[in-house]
Amino acid sequence: MKALQGKELGLTVEKERLLTVKEVSGFLRVSERWIHKQMEKRTFPIRWYPIGGRNKGVSQSELDDWLRKIVVEAGTAPLPKAVKKVKEGAK
Repeated sequence: MKALQGKELGLTVEKERLLTVKEVSGFLRVSERWIHKQMEKRTFPIRWYPIGGRNKGVSQSELDDWLRKIVVEAGTAPLPKAVKKVKEGAK
């Protein structure tokens, strides 16, 4: 099966590639069934497009953008402030 291009669905980016649910599930390491359920509930965080029949596709750039938002790179998270303990009876 040839990968659909975003242009075929009217997306503004011409070279946009749509990933199938099977590809996304393999990448995210979740089941295809879980992704389909989230799409049915409309809780899947990425916009999806019908590809014909029961197939659905997700924009590769939108998946990349979502992953960038949820991943915290090493060294970018703020560290908790240190609390100085005071010994009892110390002056």
